[in-house]
Amino acid sequence: MMSTPRCPKCGFPMVIRRTRRGANAGGNFYGCSRYPKCKATIPFESVVTEEEPKKERRPLTETFFPRTLRAREKFKDYQVKFFETVAVPESLLGEINDEDVEEEILKAFSQWRVDFPFGKSESILSDRQRQIISILEKILTRGKITLLSLQLEKEFKEMFLRSLKTEFPLSIVKYLVFKNYQKRSKDLWLDSKEETIFYENILPKFLGGNYEQFVLPQIEISSLLPPGIGAADYQRADFGIFHPELENKIIVEIDGEQHKSHIESDKERDNTLQRYGYAVIRIPAIEIQKGSGPQLSVLQAKLTTKEQDLDDNLISSHKEIIKFIQSIKLGHQIQIVLLQAIQSGFLNLEETGPWHIIGDLDAVGLFNEKESFTILKKSVMDFIKLLENLCNLYSVKIRTGEPCFNFSSDQMAEEIPNAVYISFTDKFLTNLTTFYVQNIYFPFHIVNSSFSAPPVTTGLEKPEEKDLEYFLQYIFRKPNFWEGQYDGILRALQGKDALLLLPTGAGKSLVYQLVSFLLSGRTIIIDPIIALMEDQIDNLSMMGIDRCIAITSQIADTDDRLRAIQLFGQGEYLFAFIAPERFQTVEFRESLRTLTTHTPIALIVVDEAHCVSEWGHDFRTAYLNIGRTGRIYCESNGHIPPLLALTGTASRAVLKDVQRELLIEDFDATITPKSFDRPELKFLIIYSLSKEKTARLKGCIGQMLPNLFNATTSTFYQARGKDTYSGLVFCPHVNGEFGIVRVSDEIRKDLGIPADYYSGKEPKFWNPKEYQLIKHRRTKEFKRNKIPLLICTKAFGMGIDKPNIRYTIHYGIPPSIESFYQEAGRAGRDRRTSYCLILASNDDPKRTEKLLNPNTKVEDVALTIQSIPWEENDDITRVLYFHTNAFKGIDQEKRDVEEVIRHLGDITKKGTRTLTIPSKITERVKKETKRDVFRQAREIVEKALHRLLLIGVISDYTIDYSQDDFTVKLSGATKEEIIETYGKYIESYGDVSKKQIEIEKASQFLHLPLAEFIMEMIDLLLHFIYEVIEKGRRRAISEIFFASIDSPSDSAFRRRILRHLEATEFSEKLEKIITDEKCGITQAKNAFNIIRSSNEAAEFRGQVSRYLESYPDHPALLMLRSLSEISSRDRNTEVTKQNFLASISSALTNYGLNNNVVFEFATWAVLHIGKRDKKLCEELITELLQSYPTRDFARTLIEQLPIMLSEIPAWFLLAKLQYNCKFLISKNGG
Repeated sequence: MMSTPRCPKCGFPMVIRRTRRGANAGGNFYGCSRYPKCKATIPFESVVTEEEPKKERRPLTETFFPRTLRAREKFKDYQVKFFETVAVPESLLGEINDEDVEEEILKAFSQWRVDFPFGKSESILSDRQRQIISILEKILTRGKITLLSLQLEKEFKEMFLRSLKTEFPLSIVKYLVFKNYQKRSKDLWLDSKEETIFYENILPKFLGGNYEQFVLPQIEISSLLPPGIGAADYQRADFGIFHPELENKIIVEIDGEQHKSHIESDKERDNTLQRYGYAVIRIPAIEIQKGSGPQLSVLQAKLTTKEQDLDDNLISSHKEIIKFIQSIKLGHQIQIVLLQAIQSGFLNLEETGPWHIIGDLDAVGLFNEKESFTILKKSVMDFIKLLENLCNLYSVKIRTGEPCFNFSSDQMAEEIPNAVYISFTDKFLTNLTTFYVQNIYFPFHIVNSSFSAPPVTTGLEKPEEKDLEYFLQYIFRKPNFWEGQYDGILRALQGKDALLLLPTGAGKSLVYQLVSFLLSGRTIIIDPIIALMEDQIDNLSMMGIDRCIAITSQIADTDDRLRAIQLFGQGEYLFAFIAPERFQTVEFRESLRTLTTHTPIALIVVDEAHCVSEWGHDFRTAYLNIGRTGRIYCESNGHIPPLLALTGTASRAVLKDVQRELLIEDFDATITPKSFDRPELKFLIIYSLSKEKTARLKGCIGQMLPNLFNATTSTFYQARGKDTYSGLVFCPHVNGEFGIVRVSDEIRKDLGIPADYYSGKEPKFWNPKEYQLIKHRRTKEFKRNKIPLLICTKAFGMGIDKPNIRYTIHYGIPPSIESFYQEAGRAGRDRRTSYCLILASNDDPKRTEKLLNPNTKVEDVALTIQSIPWEENDDITRVLYFHTNAFKGIDQEKRDVEEVIRHLGDITKKGTRTLTIPSKITERVKKETKRDVFRQAREIVEKALHRLLLIGVISDYTIDYSQDDFTVKLSGATKEEIIETYGKYIESYGDVSKKQIEIEKASQFLHLPLAEFIMEMIDLLLHFIYEVIEKGRRRAISEIFFASIDSPSDSAFRRRILRHLEATEFSEKLEKIITDEKCGITQAKNAFNIIRSSNEAAEFRGQVSRYLESYPDHPALLMLRSLSEISSRDRNTEVTKQNFLASISSALTNYGLNNNVVFEFATWAVLHIGKRDKKLCEELITELLQSYPTRDFARTLIEQLPIMLSEIPAWFLLAKLQYNCKFLISKNGG
């Protein structure tokens, strides 16, 4: 396979492009895949088409990740700090994000340095003050391109633009980089007279008056090379000359006499630099003295830039806009300098007199004196307001007084206490503490240094909503909170865990984002899918927040991933987005230990928390460990950060499971809305046979949807910016007839509609790395309204925040009401009418009835699924295919655990073991599937380990994904400890009666040897999991299926969804049922007896269905599900029958209830069913007497049923009597 060339500028893959104009029109060349953000090119013929050695590929580490920039201070006894952050007007930020401004220009626009004296050696700040200052630093340096406060931006806009339009030509950014205000530093700390001549006299001639921005004197070599190169011995280079328009990064050395004694070491250093793309030019000192020479000529030739392309008339036609942009940039720099002055002890927060701030903006050459004074004063006052609001939030008093302001040209006394001079022109005032600000350009992103502060160990006092709204507006420019946001923020700020359940589009992400900025430390966000991580990072960047990273498989190179983790450990990123599996790696755990040594974790966020329940038990086992590992490894100095779980849709079952697995125990932790209703969403259910689905889909897309919006088809599918009718089609598969590739091809081919596709896993025949780039581009194009229609899997179904999605189509019944509402909730986020369609198929109703029957074992379901020819599948079998892949059956899972134990060796003793994936498991997976063999085998092993974790045999495990190895910690637990751990696990499900039953079962095995005992405990555990979790999952499929079949209208379907999701007056009664030690039989009767109408019965049905997903074998709940079904107007008799029989079976088999209690309960239920459907009642009585043919049961039925229903048990008794009489007669010889 031929290697893909890498961009020499940014390291990303190059792609082949064709020249359209000029002498080379029609020819090929390589262009960067990140165009237009990066415009680098390579001649086509220059690429060597050989396999590139793997070790040479370090693109991200060399270019994408930030570098620690180290260079000498301007003056002796000073220190220097480098920044890459600039504030811009909000509309300019939007244009920069939308138009992809060239990245090197943005670096040059946002990078700067400040040189200042050494402060006091010991900090005078208290812990609380340090927390406030660290938070202040986070807010001010939250992005490379960021925003000031809305108030300050408005004031500057009023000052410079007034009524002028605020459209900003992006060429202004380039102009501001190359035509910035000029300054001339004198008396710089250099090592020789020749260096001074070169810097002050020669460089201005070569680079122009603004040369200082593009020259870094005495830069350390370690800043220029990737980590791990061993550059520490190379010390510094005399000058680094970097310019966004230059082809080369240039290092200049002025060689005097001392060079002769270091020729070899200098040569080695030069070779290393050249290997990493630098042009090294050594200029003899004699040439500098003469002012000319061959090496100076070489340098001058290399310093030829494209500045002449700039429009010099730009400043005259956009002078006020330029002043507006510069005022915001300078105001932001002033505020960061003030922050640095506080950190260094030059500005006191206590009562030591007012601050005295001196500036020289009047000498910059852009503003008049009044404008300069206003910029300085308003920037400082805005900073103080931010500081005061933070202090108020933390109940800390500061006394800064009313600041005084002066220009550097003013006459001032020699000594001014609590004063700093902020110099933008290098004007020198000997009697003042001076902070010298200078714009720079460094061809890499610059690492942020962070101010260390202790964690907020005691929760904040309850802040008022209006106090928090200040920060909401400052950071996110939103005027007020939506429902539930304030409550969630409040709990987290008080250090309490929270489970925030709000409808899709209700602003859940903002909760964790705002909390993260108001607590000291960094935030970890656990997301289920990469698309969601990228979407959130993209949304944050639109708000000027880009100190974020997603540590995922998208960073393909192992060294690059390690570098990302290391940078997070150093505090570089404010937000780290990770998959749950990352917590199971040693490297990430170690980075947390590194980070929490100096910077705490502010918050642990589990986004789309329903995945803990829905995916954790299926194929993402690591989700089930987050509650434990997150708290262990994010602890800092004894403080455990709050855990915030967010989800848009979750039934009671899912909520309970999430709380249980994440260890969120506080009763008040769950925050729910008044309603989950999204009135702007309109639901349409369309039935069809599977073979007709493609035609139905084309009809929906080609005609129905445009008609619903009163638009023509040609207009409806045009890209029209924010007015685009964007849409999503969710497919169950990537490949095959119902996969995204085929569906998108059909739509493009037959309808001529521009549609693209997206999936987490690459389709067949795609190179994984290439597909990653393609789907990233498609996501961006869809969000930016370049693609109107996206065909996708559920990998695009969570968290994607795009306001103008007008419709969603589910190309098949989803696996649950929650997943449907989650994915459909992508639409209508701007609160405008949107349509959510389901194309449903149920090709074989009898087969569906059997597969969804709670009495059918999952092993039998799997056998049925495996035996169906592909052309006979329908929506239910397609969903159950994934279900049976997740739940392989008790016997198979038990064999997997046995195989894992066998490879672990002696598990009776405490210790650590290294486990490789057993070949037996790998071979089995190979027989079952041809794709992702090692991934699937790894998932099987991890699930087996988690089963052992649940009963306490192992205490922890980590995974080395590069080697597919596990490191397992054995607990050495005794039998009694294993039973105790198992009992706690059962108890966590809230079913009180079940715990005691399971402990009694476990105690029967105490006499066995430990190895055999463990396997019996695994058998018990698996039976519990399959009874509760597997059946609960299958019940969720049943609920969405019956909702789709029985509720085809918008209003009926909406009611069904809301009854499933929302708590009602019945919730408290159902809670009492599951906590009753006698299985809640009496409470169930009482609960049902208050149902007064079919509408109430339907509402009750929704509530019982929610609970059954948590407790799918609970006899009382099953019976109530049966009774509420038959009592509803849209009743389904088969559902009634299935749940009734499952209730009786579970009561006797799983819960071991007394026969008489069960028979009396069944009789009571039959009586109520008979009032609605006599025929069904008779069927149930017949089946009961066939399954439980006892006289006692028949007598109970006769005693309690009305005469019209007593006939069947009466005949049963007569038949028994007849049989006994015949037996006696024959026995006596009659």
